[in-house]
Amino acid sequence: MEMPEVPDRRSRVARMRQRAQSRKRARARRAAFAAGAAGILVIAGMLGVAFSRPPSAGAATAEHTAAPVVTPVAASSSSTSASAQGVNEAAAAPPHSLAPPPSTTDAAPASATPEPTITQTLSSAAPAAVAPGSTVDSPAQPDGSPSGTPFGGTAVAGVLYKTDTGVSSHFCSASVVHSAAGNLVITAAHCVYSDGPKSDVAFAPGFHDGQMPYGSWAVTKVVVSQNWQDNNDPDEDVAFLQVAPSPSGASLESVTGADQIAFDQGFGMPVTVPAYPQGSDTPITCTAPAVKFSSTQTEWDCRGYPDGTSGAPFLTKVDSSGEKGTVVGVIGGYEQGGDSPDVSYSAYFGSAVQALYQNATS
Repeated sequence: MEMPEVPDRRSRVARMRQRAQSRKRARARRAAFAAGAAGILVIAGMLGVAFSRPPSAGAATAEHTAAPVVTPVAASSSSTSASAQGVNEAAAAPPHSLAPPPSTTDAAPASATPEPTITQTLSSAAPAAVAPGSTVDSPAQPDGSPSGTPFGGTAVAGVLYKTDTGVSSHFCSASVVHSAAGNLVITAAHCVYSDGPKSDVAFAPGFHDGQMPYGSWAVTKVVVSQNWQDNNDPDEDVAFLQVAPSPSGASLESVTGADQIAFDQGFGMPVTVPAYPQGSDTPITCTAPAVKFSSTQTEWDCRGYPDGTSGAPFLTKVDSSGEKGTVVGVIGGYEQGGDSPDVSYSAYFGSAVQALYQNATS
């Protein structure tokens, strides 16, 4: 009887190893084939793009990249450049903040009782700070809104600047208003008061083309309301500045003349606004209706009022020369005058602003 054959374990192990090696080699061949096919497809695609590209495309692209970009500058006066009414700074503003405009029904009504005011005397020891530009806010605006246009300027409207940086670095607009002493200038509070009054500030009336035809007048006192000092209340974003007399002793008003000022004039009348965009030596002007934004804020729609135009006067009853009128507002207030160059705001000149004026002239 034959004995059953005993399997050779070593041979079986060897066969298993051989089969495993065969499977590995097969997988390697399949991977190599797939990689080669993918490479062929990529190369074919590249060749197709190269052959389909027009011969001049590369040159046109290079020419377009090298061409200088020229951005047209809209004619404007003072706001704001640069940040925003920050004008309306600009703002710098910095200049105007971004926020949706409140509805007129939600706006806080003006207080019937005038707020107490604060009067601060400036000195070179006061902490110097870069004044904000102006800014201007922009809800939907009619396509037919007018635009600011350059003009020769007026004797009573001018720029505020820091004496250590020079008039070319003017940051806000301002104008002369009538007072018994003849030394009073009006602007927006956010231009000259932030955690204290700005120091080393001067006013250049009639500034244009780098020239100061009526000289430079040092600001000696800033008058803002207590509500502005405590809370930056946009309904009281107004400041009156007293300036020193000239070296010969002449008052500012005796040299330039002055606008009048009026209170509680309502809404809807056309106003003219001479202003200086930040970074520009040329003033701009525009006339448009001053409409009701809320019970304490006036809206004025005119394009091209960027940073630097904060503090510019809203003038009614402008005389035949187009140089003097009656101030019923200044660019400021809501969002420090707005957050776009196309719509500006002013705190309504009611009892609180009237009390501030009386404090500044007493």
